[in-house]
Amino acid sequence: MDVYEAIRARCSVAQVSPEPPERAVVERLLEAATWAPYHHVREPWRFVVIGGAARARLGEIAAATLRFDDVPPDTQAKVRDKERGKFERAPLVVATIALPAGDEIDREENYAATVAATQNLLLAATAEGLSAFWRTGRLAREPAILDALGVKEGERVVAYVYLGYPLRPAPPRAREPAAGKTEWMQ
Repeated sequence: MDVYEAIRARCSVAQVSPEPPERAVVERLLEAATWAPYHHVREPWRFVVIGGAARARLGEIAAATLRFDDVPPDTQAKVRDKERGKFERAPLVVATIALPAGDEIDREENYAATVAATQNLLLAATAEGLSAFWRTGRLAREPAILDALGVKEGERVVAYVYLGYPLRPAPPRAREPAAGKTEWMQ
């Protein structure tokens, strides 16, 4: 699959097989991620691969740390159960983490580089026949989850990439042509 085909084919298919991708495949995805551009000749990212029982442990933390300010009491158990299952939506989850930096500009550069690394991972997953869907939200900022993942002070979770073999083909998609969103200055 060439890069243009991978870009157009990449789609988040949430329904995936419980069969995890082989470790060698995941290692290729992570290797592809490390070829992202970065600032100041550094590779400002790291990855945590979450599988097996670790997904359930993180799910328990996610459920235990919910706040129910605006949730009626009769629906709280259902919301907690949904939260508990979030890390088990796929057989593997890769947390992409931006490393700390000394000043605001470098922190932004590290974050942007880790976003690019995450996109490389998504495209490589497509080329490998995997579904890869990106999530963030509350769980990317929840202190108890960050602690369980070993996220250090100054680091930032950029994405949780859920990986699995899709159970259905990706739906057809379309994009507006770039020409309608582009200005040329000369």
